[in-house]
Amino acid sequence: MAETTPFPDGDTSSVKPFWAKPELLAKLKEKVPTPPGTGDRPRDVRAGIRAEVSRNRNVKLTLDACVHCGACLDACPTYLATHDIHNSPVGRANLVRRALWADTFWGRLFRTRNGPAARDEAAIERLATYYYQCLECRRCGEICPFGLDQADVTRSVRSVLMDCGIASRYVATVIETSERTGNNLGLPPPALRNTLDFCRDEIQEEKGVVVHPKVDEPAYAMLLPPSADFFLNLETLKGYLLFLHEAGIDYTFTTEHAELGNFGLFVGEKHLSVVGDHVVKVAKKLGVKLVIAGECGHGWRAFKQYVVPRLREEGIEGVHVFHAVIDAVRRGTVRLDPAPNGETRYVYQDPCNYARAGDLVDEPRFILERVVLNHPESPHRRETTWCCGGGGGLLTDELMAIRLAYAQLWFDDALSVGGQQVVRPCAICKAQLNATLPTLNKVGKTRLQYSGLMDLVYKALVPSASPPAKT
Repeated sequence: MAETTPFPDGDTSSVKPFWAKPELLAKLKEKVPTPPGTGDRPRDVRAGIRAEVSRNRNVKLTLDACVHCGACLDACPTYLATHDIHNSPVGRANLVRRALWADTFWGRLFRTRNGPAARDEAAIERLATYYYQCLECRRCGEICPFGLDQADVTRSVRSVLMDCGIASRYVATVIETSERTGNNLGLPPPALRNTLDFCRDEIQEEKGVVVHPKVDEPAYAMLLPPSADFFLNLETLKGYLLFLHEAGIDYTFTTEHAELGNFGLFVGEKHLSVVGDHVVKVAKKLGVKLVIAGECGHGWRAFKQYVVPRLREEGIEGVHVFHAVIDAVRRGTVRLDPAPNGETRYVYQDPCNYARAGDLVDEPRFILERVVLNHPESPHRRETTWCCGGGGGLLTDELMAIRLAYAQLWFDDALSVGGQQVVRPCAICKAQLNATLPTLNKVGKTRLQYSGLMDLVYKALVPSASPPAKT
């Protein structure tokens, strides 16, 4: 571990994201209402936290009901990887309690006791630093005897900090890019079309099938993948294209919103709804009856919990691509052969937001059993799965030190069952594994690989002899 964690054991206070510049945050504030400030940022942060506690019953309950039993310390990947008590659910919550305590009678009377109380810029930066080390993975909530959701506190605190001019540059940039261009990477429509053309040609060469993906055209369904699938995860994208063709589903892509991901989930409800509402607007414009989500953990959570209810108000349904695959397998409209995926030992590791927030646990296993021959279960699986280490908006280079430390947990899990390839059907997971596996493999002298699940579906799918009927 020493080679991959350059911070002192027990102290991650120096590991922080680059903070967004005021000009960037000003663009975001144009999209959502923001409370006026007083010019005293520490005071505004404390006031914002008090208002959030009054508004959000879950935050109030979590802060009030925590009895410091320490159960979350045995579950939290950020604490287990760094041993910094402030980089833990109970430690972060204590920073918030100090901010609330600061403006009480006793807090004003004893200003110097119990450590920083969010009275100056240094204390506010400390609060922001540790809340931007949280993965929002919700593993603490699974072990907490009261079921307290510290990830919701993280999102609420970050929302207050953003209102007061403090946010991760990476997270703020992604949100601004998504709201401006319709996807997190800022890919222009010609680039999206070129990628689809490239994948179409590869599918014809590798599978002997000519697929015809629609773009910005009326169809029964709209496919909503994360934009990373147009850039980094082309095998996943090919899996969508071939499956939907073979299943006979009439579908279209949209260049207006080519993104399942929703980074608003990491900083509060305001921007989550801006991004989510745009999906609904585009789906209505195209006249689709179904929106199919691709492989993305946090994107699926935001889609399932916010976008789908909004779609249903317009008479549109929303499902995950895994639901569509299972339906097609059960109806016999597609045939899968695991042989092309070889004898490799594939270890499925549940993305956090599938297992602990998205009710998507058995579905990927149903598919995996039909597309690979060897699939040992990870020791920490389903609701106890380890986060990839890049969730919660941490997927940025300046946080690589803790990302590597967090990643060691799932890496060791995969190796403990003889895994040769980790299967994580999530865009953030794939980006995190792409960035961390070279170092982890070098240090561990291993050759662990990774993929999504639709990548394996692509290899296992047996093309039909005749063109499939539209369904």
